[in-house]
Order: sequence, then C-alpha cells, then structure tokens
Amino acid sequence: MKQSSSKGIKLTTVILAVFVLALSAVLSNTSVADDKEVMTELAN
Repeated sequence: MKQSSSKGIKLTTVILAVFVLALSAVLSNTSVADDKEVMTELAN
C-alpha cells in the first residue's frame, strides 16, 4: 500500500511539473513572438 501511494504522489507531481513547464513554455513563446513583432515594427 505504501509503495503504490508513493508512486501515485510521484506521478501526480510529475504530471503537475510537466503541465507547469508546458504552460511557461507557451507563455514565453508568446512573449518572444510579441517582442519580435515590436522589433519588426521599430525597424520599419
């Protein structure tokens, strides 16, 4: 019982970590794209 609950907690932690990393990657990609658009407008 102890091992299975331990694995369940670890699995939940891994899923949560992957979700947070994916969310931060999406947010950073969006802000990088916004910065590129701003730089392009300034260059023109």
